[in-house]
Amino acid sequence: MAGFGDIFRGLIGGDPIKSIGDLIDQFHLSPEQRAQIQQATQELEVKREEIEAARDEALADIQGQNIRAETQSVDAFVRRARPMFLYVMIAAIAFSTVVFPILNLITGKGLQIVPIPDAYLNLFGVAFLGYVGARTWEKTRATTDEIRDTLAVHAERLNRLVEKQASEGK
Repeated sequence: MAGFGDIFRGLIGGDPIKSIGDLIDQFHLSPEQRAQIQQATQELEVKREEIEAARDEALADIQGQNIRAETQSVDAFVRRARPMFLYVMIAAIAFSTVVFPILNLITGKGLQIVPIPDAYLNLFGVAFLGYVGARTWEKTRATTDEIRDTLAVHAERLNRLVEKQASEGK
């Protein structure tokens, strides 16, 4: 019965297609029935991957539209909002580590550094790496259209591979 518990957990929180295949293995079926069910699960897996690829492409397109809209805005703050966020974060860190300790030293409180909360540093790290990493990737790799074309080529290759494997399995 432990096997059914693992399969149930896989259906709920894991990979449902694999869990269905594991569940099928628990029953005593004829080889023809088992082959039909395995083929159906493989087809479901391919459809799921296609749906996920279409979802990812749609999300990338929406993100690209948002970024293009921000960069083409007539409002200077909208165009510079992402870098401005980083500038404000850097200024806050600089004040906490440089300005406030000097002010404390001048007022006679000694050299006391203002602690920076971990959550703030984590937010800064994620924002900075996300912005810099995305910009670097965008500049060194390609434009959105080139990325979409590359993904389409890879999707076609995967589809041919799946079709070849399906035809060899019949």
